[in-house]
Amino acid sequence: MAAKSVRPFRLTAFVRRMLRDTTAGTTTFVAFAAPVLVGALGVGVDTSAWYIEKRKIQQQADAAALGGARVKGLGQNNATAQAVATRDAERNGFVAGGGATMTFNSPPTSGGYTSKSTAVEVKITKQLPSLFSSYLLGSSARTITGRAVGYTPYVQTRNLEVSMVLDLSGSMNGSTEVSGLTKLQAQKNAAKALLDIVIQANQAPYTSRAGIVPFSDSVNVGSAYFTTVTNKPLQSAASWNPWSGVVERPGSYKFKDDPPSATYGWFGEFKSKKEAAYGPYPDYLDDLSSQTPNSNNIMRPLSSDKVSLKSMVDSMTATGSTAGHIGIAWAWYMLSPKWNSIFTGSALANAHNTADTYKAIIIMSDFDMNSYYESNNGTSNYQFEQLCTQIKNSGVKIYTIGYGVSGTSNNTRRINCASNDASATYTYTTTTVAGMLDAFEAIANSALIGSSDPKLRIVE
Repeated sequence: MAAKSVRPFRLTAFVRRMLRDTTAGTTTFVAFAAPVLVGALGVGVDTSAWYIEKRKIQQQADAAALGGARVKGLGQNNATAQAVATRDAERNGFVAGGGATMTFNSPPTSGGYTSKSTAVEVKITKQLPSLFSSYLLGSSARTITGRAVGYTPYVQTRNLEVSMVLDLSGSMNGSTEVSGLTKLQAQKNAAKALLDIVIQANQAPYTSRAGIVPFSDSVNVGSAYFTTVTNKPLQSAASWNPWSGVVERPGSYKFKDDPPSATYGWFGEFKSKKEAAYGPYPDYLDDLSSQTPNSNNIMRPLSSDKVSLKSMVDSMTATGSTAGHIGIAWAWYMLSPKWNSIFTGSALANAHNTADTYKAIIIMSDFDMNSYYESNNGTSNYQFEQLCTQIKNSGVKIYTIGYGVSGTSNNTRRINCASNDASATYTYTTTTVAGMLDAFEAIANSALIGSSDPKLRIVE
């Protein structure tokens, strides 16, 4: 017991002697303080290095966001914008790997620009080693992040008129690669996204309007236009779904946009023409007992009423075959000032003058048209091709989106139908829902760039 009790006394005495001893006090306390001093110095060195690297990473994020937003403002899709953003980040020193990553989002996933399709968000994250401060802070690495949002806003400088041709054939009820999402619902989502971009809140001094042409076996023009364009009385299959569908116009004006009349000819009515249809589904068409597309899918001329247009899109249902040549023809008529005696009021089309008005048609399909009704006009595919040529010759731009296109001839038809000049990308192909949405948004941005003044900047 005596041996144990003396140890604390000896330790205490030692400390007291050290405190009284001034012969080497400075050296002793420096020795005790050295780890703390070294650690503090290490924190300072590391903090300076982190700050310098943080500035580099932020510069890389800024450059990438500006590059991506510039490309989105030119109407390119996300894949192209991401490639440009990555390139611009690399030009500013970014190297992927080794703890460095880059994330691209358009629209951004957070902040005040999540609804802007031409906004690009870039996040760059990098793991940096702790050279000295790990001795004091107990960590071997630190994570630093740079975030930037680039945006291309628009100042509209001319009118905008866009017609969407939407496929409502039965195949649109098929599944996509997204569980529980049909092709039809994916098309609806993409069409509404386009309307959000194209139709501006301010309709003065320039208007921005969209029309919608759903098609399957025919185009349902509704009771408001049926008699005017066919010179036939409206017949009812049921009070809720009259036979108001139309097919091709025969004769020498079959591929022209002259309005229907005794001189230019009348359009065929679907009810009687379906009984002698051509293509792979004549028996199906002959046996139909009601109008397709039905009354939920009546075409809508040019309008700036975004809420009403989106509500129409939401109500769409799919059934029937693919008479896409009739769909694109009616999209053309909506944009033609020759039809201003038929589409009146707020649906009046402006004159063909690219300085004052940008006109465009957007069609998504597999580009294998299969039902037609006037054999002297040629097959559905032939009629579609002839109409594409005439539409482009009139000055209207055509954008094509191929979703799940198979076969060389169908893909060639998609490419050949689209406009082709250096000002924009006019044709897209995809097998994914994300790609479909990306294409619709890129086209909407292309339409806007045709009538706007982009002013690119970092906004976040």
